[in-house]
Amino acid sequence: MNVPLMPPRQHLVPACVLAAAAVAALILGVRWLASVPTEGMTEGMAAGATAMRGESYGGVEVQVPASWGYGTTGWPPCLQKASDSPYVGRPVGGIPLIACKEKVAPLDKRKAYLWFDAYRAPPGLKNHDGGWAEETRVVAGVMLTILTDDATLRKRMFDSAREVRETDTYGCPVDHRITTGPDARPDPGTGGLATVGQVASITVCRYALDRGQNVAPQPVLSASRLAGPAARKLVDAVRAAPEGGGPNEPQNCSADWALGEEVIVLRVNGDREQEVFVRYSGCDAHGIDDGATLRALTADVVRPLLRGPHAPGGLQGPVGLMVWPRTGTK
Repeated sequence: MNVPLMPPRQHLVPACVLAAAAVAALILGVRWLASVPTEGMTEGMAAGATAMRGESYGGVEVQVPASWGYGTTGWPPCLQKASDSPYVGRPVGGIPLIACKEKVAPLDKRKAYLWFDAYRAPPGLKNHDGGWAEETRVVAGVMLTILTDDATLRKRMFDSAREVRETDTYGCPVDHRITTGPDARPDPGTGGLATVGQVASITVCRYALDRGQNVAPQPVLSASRLAGPAARKLVDAVRAAPEGGGPNEPQNCSADWALGEEVIVLRVNGDREQEVFVRYSGCDAHGIDDGATLRALTADVVRPLLRGPHAPGGLQGPVGLMVWPRTGTK
């Protein structure tokens, strides 16, 4: 079934860019579900009867079950599958524009979720069949919607929601100077990644670039942490990437969309901390920058990064094919 896409209210590579900017080479990922947490993510977890992890968005952090996967805020309930997992949804990318009769998925396919910024959900509690309920609250300017049949879990999640004024559980600042433009570079310290020594962990922080469409109070979109072998493997991939930046295809985007709508900051922790800027959205200024050397994006770097909480809604041509090599879509 061919289903048209509805662009999200949030400002991450919306489907409407295809028409508005005539970006023929944009690969739009209609993002659904629901991978388990990113490999190597071992921190940000809270102890308890149900293991929990932190999810950060827009200056708010919420604890969710560690077993939950990832999806898209506003996903149509009539497209829910029985094989799907409970998930955390962010307003990223396009969603199928389809008129579902159901307010929630049928019981045999229904899955719990936390949606960030579900604009169609007014604050309050809605009861559904089978003991399920959907509740929406606004915390520090961010709308949180939780659907579950476990009232105790729903309360636990809402009770955990907190405003992040500086840094979240993972160590990501709610705002970062990388959002000011492509001229921002990391401080190379004593020599960039070449002098961090033995890598222990990497904090991954994703940010929205301000295009005048911000909904959330802060630009932080997601956060996670890689530890041990997964962190070292990613740093090795960055060091192996060719110098020079790219791949860039500025002719495939209008000037307004050339830089895309999101960026990632890596905070590499070894003998010292080194920031690395990763620019992959849009059509221009792509690359991996540790302040000492600008390198090109490679599949070995972007594929393990742009997944789980950091999965983008869409990517331009060659970068999209690095992340989604088989079909170009998620």
